[in-house]
Parts: sequence; structure tokens; C-alpha cells
Amino acid sequence: MTMRNSLSRAFTFLCVLIVFAPLAGASDPPWKGKPYQQWDDKDIERVFTDSPWARTTTVTRTWLPLTEKDLPNDIIAGSARKLPSTLERSDESTVGGQLILRFFWVSSRVMRAASARKAVLHGPKKDLDVDKYAAEPQEEYQILVQSEDMAPFFRHDEKSFQANAFLELRKSKQKLSPSHVRYERDEKGQLVTTAIFFFPKKTSSGDPTIPSDEKNVEFNCKIEGSTLRVSFEPQKMVDNQGPAL
Repeated sequence: MTMRNSLSRAFTFLCVLIVFAPLAGASDPPWKGKPYQQWDDKDIERVFTDSPWARTTTVTRTWLPLTEKDLPNDIIAGSARKLPSTLERSDESTVGGQLILRFFWVSSRVMRAASARKAVLHGPKKDLDVDKYAAEPQEEYQILVQSEDMAPFFRHDEKSFQANAFLELRKSKQKLSPSHVRYERDEKGQLVTTAIFFFPKKTSSGDPTIPSDEKNVEFNCKIEGSTLRVSFEPQKMVDNQGPAL
């Protein structure tokens, strides 16, 4: 298993376990005054639920859930050809219901540190150098989208979402298109578990695509007739080393 796949699965596992509840008695955030190697589960949870790098939104589900007809034969479980257990709860009654989607600015060293630290505490990478992994330069901004129902991503390929997403800078109204989109899939390589949108950090002339004085960046993505919108605030996306996008 590659390092990227291992950490991706650790990240997915963490997101599944997260309970979106207020963190009582929260003091200084861990990304401001605590070394990555000392982060505990509460610190990691705070990064993924109550930090400038994490956002959620709710959308009305307008699409039908996945059925046996959508899935390749080799991922239909058992002789009765049932859906995998993660999809068994979905049926047509879910259309019109509310669905929570989660968004994470995962190119940030803070997010990278949280996923790596989680892998150290609960995964196979006990000897992983969290500081080194977090500090590895990322050539592009990366925004990860995740939900318990990723059917629209399963039914449409990465190119489709690349053409229907952008970042909008509030100050200049400039829109940045993704360079590409990458899906992460389950262990069988079939069901989509997360979608990662990549955006360039530099213009063709070498200037930053997100200026240092930008206060609000909105991620937009069309999904089955709806438009997802979540805002990030770069001025708040700062750790004890400085800006962390």
C-alpha cells in the first residue's frame, strides 16, 4: 500500500468517525501552539470539525441512490446480489432529503499534519515523521469533498466535475478553474469515497493566484442541478509558521 493511499484511508476513516458537535471548553487551537507530534485525538478532531480549513454545507438530494444496476458485478455482495452494507440504507425515499457534505483544504500543512498524526495514533504508520510529511511542498491547492452519499461522483467522471467547479476570489471576483480532479476509491477500486479538486497556486506569469490580502475564497461546484458553495477565509488559515493554504 502506498503512503498516499494509506493516509487517504486514514483520513476517510477519521471523517466517518467525526461527530459534528461543539467542542466545549476549546482553548487555543492546536495549530497555533502545539507541536504536531503532541497532537491527540481531540486536537485532530478540532482540525477536522472546528478550524478554518474545514467547512460543511447541506444540499437537498435530487438524485436516486446507487442500485445494483449501477455497480459492477464484482462488488455486489453475496449470492443474493445485495448492495455493500455502506449503501444498504439508501433507497428512493432519500430523494428530497437533506445531505451534509464536508469540504477540507487538504493541501494545508495543518490538514496534512492532522491526517498523518491520525495514521500514527491509529493506523499502520507508527514511525511516520509527521513534521516532514506536513512540510512537504504542495504544487497546487487541494480541496477534498466527502459525503456519505457520493453517487453523483460515481455516475460522473472527474472531467465532468472539473468543468463544473471553480474558486472565486471575493475581492477581485476572479474565478480559478481546477487543473484536474482526482477520485479516491474504496479498497476494491470501485466506489468513490472522496473527490479532490486541484487548483494552481501560480498564474502563467508566476504571480500568486490567491493574493496575500485576499479575505474570502468561495468554492463552487455544480452537482446534479444544485450548486455547492462554501467559503474559506485565507486570513484565518494560519498556523504558528504563517499562512497555511
